[in-house]
Amino acid sequence: MLLLFLSVKSNAQFINKPFGIKVCGPEFGDSKFPGVYGVDYIYPDSAELKYFYDKGFRMIDLPFRWERVQPVLMGELDSVEMKRMCTLLEQCNTIGLQVKLTLQNFGRYTSNNKTMIIGSKQLPSASLENVWKRLAELFRDYENIYGFQIMNEPHDMYDMPWYKIAQDAINGIRSVNKVHAIFVSGSEYANSVDWKVNNDELKHLVDSCDNLVYEAHCYFDRDFTGRYLNGNGTPHKAYEYNIVNTNAGVEIIKPFVKWLKKNNKKGFIGEYGVPDDDPRWLVVLDKFLNYISENGVNGAYWAAGPWWGDYRLSIEPRDGKDRPQMQVLEKYRSIAQ
Repeated sequence: MLLLFLSVKSNAQFINKPFGIKVCGPEFGDSKFPGVYGVDYIYPDSAELKYFYDKGFRMIDLPFRWERVQPVLMGELDSVEMKRMCTLLEQCNTIGLQVKLTLQNFGRYTSNNKTMIIGSKQLPSASLENVWKRLAELFRDYENIYGFQIMNEPHDMYDMPWYKIAQDAINGIRSVNKVHAIFVSGSEYANSVDWKVNNDELKHLVDSCDNLVYEAHCYFDRDFTGRYLNGNGTPHKAYEYNIVNTNAGVEIIKPFVKWLKKNNKKGFIGEYGVPDDDPRWLVVLDKFLNYISENGVNGAYWAAGPWWGDYRLSIEPRDGKDRPQMQVLEKYRSIAQ
């Protein structure tokens, strides 16, 4: 089915390096594909978007699922799902928000209850190239798109060559879209602390438009997962169990920042977050954001969205009140250029 949507043209003057918020919803219900909209998954509404705009943020990171935008591999994009995404982009453009589109699939695709790994015979590299070529062409004229994240946190891919897969996706996008930035997540969950070990080869990726951004993720607990638990697997006294000093976040992100500088690459921290139940975490977050800001690296906080409930890292307002993390995040809304 041919997709026809009005492109968004904008006269808004966006900040070159905004900090953003990962606003979740379209990727929820990952055990049900395609799922029922409003029951298994949602898109942010206008009130959600306006809240973060009013807080001074000018970019959101929108995660979505491959299975919903392209229900049949190598097939047409789903017109209903694309209309939802286009509506979201138009809403954001109206109030002055850029949108980073993130394929939240972890190097996988699920069909008929079977999950396939990208690069395998069942899910060849060409399939990722295909979906991104279609998306990049559809969104080519949307000026408020901050960039395309081709795959969030590919991991445990065994002998599958993430470097080759990423290059194919880049080439597919550039064959139809010379405009938007392309974000490449590191393999093995994009972990910043061992970035060079897992992702040094990515420095050889080629973008004909020289608009490539490398994305790492960074959590401050000792296993870098963002669960923030103690040795017994509970949140009780998690800070004492995980933190050696308040510079923990700085030390964890340093290897990635050093790699960017050594290789003259652009970087982005696509996920970071701290619990809301202990104010000492806010000091760690503050020092982390100050360090990456001073080094010219921006990012997006994990996470927001109305369906998180009591999730400790959420910055979704509760009963109309800001979550504790917001007092730190408001200090870092952009990097002056």
